Amino acid sequence: MININKVISDIHSDGKYDAMLESIKKTLNIDTPSLEDIKKLVIEDDYYVKEYKDLNRWGELSSVHIKELSLNGNDTLEVKDIKEKINQNITYLTNNEEYEIPSKKIIYAAWTGFITLTIIYVIDNITRVFTHLYITNPNAIYISFAVVFIISILGYIKIVKNHTLQHKKYIQTQKDTRQLIKDALSKKYITINEVYKGETL
Repeated sequence: MININKVISDIHSDGKYDAMLESIKKTLNIDTPSLEDIKKLVIEDDYYVKEYKDLNRWGELSSVHIKELSLNGNDTLEVKDIKEKINQNITYLTNNEEYEIPSKKIIYAAWTGFITLTIIYVIDNITRVFTHLYITNPNAIYISFAVVFIISILGYIKIVKNHTLQHKKYIQTQKDTRQLIKDALSKKYITINEVYKGETL
């Protein structure tokens, strides 16, 4: 849910995106690219939008460039209903941006493995220091390790499944919101400047 013009303006003027600007300078072989130069490249190559979103994600900045719409006293019921739906979707999209990208299973696997090994390590150390179970009942310890391992695998599967479902919901909400905005703009219920953050180039 980005405003391509805000992306271009941010790359051109905002220091947070200097690395992207340097990359664009090299690609275009221009020392001071204009907004139009950047726009042409960004529209032609979707790498720059993905990179922009990644930088925002790492910097905990939002890539949802849709503004919450204000309700006016003279809005009809239909206009009010559309604005409220758009506002609800904006809130959801802003609060759940981590689900825009598909599940990175390897990251979840790494975290699950790290937590599992830590718990097993703690159980092992507590057992060795405070009990004689390794001598009297070692099988109980090994069973506890197996239980932790199984719970971790089930947890991993649940987390990945949840992310996949949330990703589908997020993408669908993006599509629905775009359609709502498109309809509202075509019916002149709202203007483009009311909707998008940033300037219209």
